[in-house]
Amino acid sequence: MALKLNETKEAYKVYNGSNTKEMPKLIADGRVPISVAGLMQRRLDVRNFDADVKTSYMDNYFDTGDAVVYHPGGRIKIVLDSQHLRDMTSESSINSGALVLTEDVYNSLNGEEFKKGKLGKTGDWLSKEDVKAHPVWKALARDQTLLNDYTDYIFTEGKERFNNDTGMGIFTCSANGKTPEMRAWYVSRLGFRSVADGWDDLVYDGGRLLGIAPEVLSASGKGASNIQTYTMADLQKVDEVMKGLEKTLHPDVLKPFVDLRKKL
Repeated sequence: MALKLNETKEAYKVYNGSNTKEMPKLIADGRVPISVAGLMQRRLDVRNFDADVKTSYMDNYFDTGDAVVYHPGGRIKIVLDSQHLRDMTSESSINSGALVLTEDVYNSLNGEEFKKGKLGKTGDWLSKEDVKAHPVWKALARDQTLLNDYTDYIFTEGKERFNNDTGMGIFTCSANGKTPEMRAWYVSRLGFRSVADGWDDLVYDGGRLLGIAPEVLSASGKGASNIQTYTMADLQKVDEVMKGLEKTLHPDVLKPFVDLRKKL
């Protein structure tokens, strides 16, 4: 079944299949792969879209254009909007599903580097507070406000739909060979608690890239896609106030506000 990712114009297009085969198609179409931060924002943006659009984003995993690079010495580097991932093809040098890099390439990559054992808690579910303070999620989200809002949203939805109190874990692996190796971060579906996973197999046939059209990026550059009139924390405060007012005001007085809140 095809995923419905847009309300009207195809600003976002899915590319199903191995990343090494689908990335060249995505690039040839003049698109760029969505980043972890971009997917987080997109999931927030479609909160109030029709159910098919919302569930297509929330109930599916997506590979991203952000990379995690494993050094055989145990260091890990997070490279946002990786050019190496965008340049990969079916002819790229691959080892166990990862791009093989040289030591010189690793050293030249711009990205936040973590020494062995300094990644924070990995390989398990996290609490909401742990997610907001996690160094890897901070790096991938690029913005603390986005991370806070997305975390609140995921935990609220996860509790409502699956009764989950934890989620958004960080899962990583290591280099399988004697040279640095690069993989893509992917973000899982809500049912798997929207984890960020650095095990991505770039030749796996079940890959799913999401390509963004140039006009969307242009609008994003002008701040259009990052405008947030409210956050989940704001809505939670409104709910608290409404509960207090219910004790003192007639339901008919509150009805317009209750109806409006249901739309947010």
